[in-house]
Amino acid sequence: SPVRTSARPLAPALRWSSSPLLLPCVFEMPLLEAQASVDTACISTAPVFAGTAAGRDGAAKSHDSGWWAFMEHNRERPAGAKSSWADSAAWAAFLAGMAACGLIPTPQGWGLFNASVVGLVFLSIWLPDHGDTVLPFCSIIILPIVVFKSVAMGGWWSYSILLFVFVVIPFFDYVVGVDVGNQTREAQRELHSAFRFELLTLLVAPGILACLGYGAWLVNFGSLSCLELGGLSIGMGIITGVIGIVVGHELCHKASRLERAFGRLLLCAACYGHFYVEHTLGHHKDVATDRDPATSRYGESFYEFLPRVVRGEFLSACRIEAARLQRKGLPWWHSEIPAYFLVSAAMALGFAAA
Repeated sequence: SPVRTSARPLAPALRWSSSPLLLPCVFEMPLLEAQASVDTACISTAPVFAGTAAGRDGAAKSHDSGWWAFMEHNRERPAGAKSSWADSAAWAAFLAGMAACGLIPTPQGWGLFNASVVGLVFLSIWLPDHGDTVLPFCSIIILPIVVFKSVAMGGWWSYSILLFVFVVIPFFDYVVGVDVGNQTREAQRELHSAFRFELLTLLVAPGILACLGYGAWLVNFGSLSCLELGGLSIGMGIITGVIGIVVGHELCHKASRLERAFGRLLLCAACYGHFYVEHTLGHHKDVATDRDPATSRYGESFYEFLPRVVRGEFLSACRIEAARLQRKGLPWWHSEIPAYFLVSAAMALGFAAA
């Protein structure tokens, strides 16, 4: 939706915590800038909902021939339509079915588990979604379920999360298609302040920590082979990356300190805390220019882009922090980047010792 962000001064930056504990530092870290503006941090403080042409408020998206989609949904949905209790009940039953898949015994029910997961994903094609309920987004719970059930199956099956993420999901992404429905501006204003969406993103942080904790328990006490440890490691990387980094990225754009703190915590869980510095103060300022390491070059392949962006974002974050410290006359140990990696290390050591 065409939403602009107007920047206004944020609360004064918090002082660096003197606490010897690393984890609280994530919550007490100073803002990179005392004020957010279009020239500094890309933090959403006061969204402005742009107007639309007469008769187009809530109209469906125009068709794009470049969409990776077999079909389209909600093109005929009336403007302002909302989910009913029956719609929410259907999604609740769908999520309950997904959670129940995790209770199917392994290895006896491995075939039933896979058939149930694929069937439920296919079933989602016909579930109503008007964009005003948080329940469809909860379907992401299927990723940790597949990871841990695969490891429980053992052997090469420990790597089946790769098949699910890179084959099954893209296939159903094509089959399920594109939701072309739009909310009206009035509905967008209401949804912007709806606590249920904020709550879901905040709950991701303890959910990711719980997954890491269970993964650490499996490493310490699960009697896994080296092959299975490799599958578990890849699965945990997918959980902290596909779920953690994506939600952490969104939370880092929020204005409230709690949401930004949870966002940085999620990034630290994936050992990618410097992304908070580079993304908000670098990428959104330099996007689509040669100065942005996260913008692909014309004709660049994914395999060329990936190592360049990983290295480039880290170096860019270091340059941004160095400029901030020089501008404010602060010594090097006030840099946020080492603190983020220390938090990541503390989390790793804590889970290893659990």
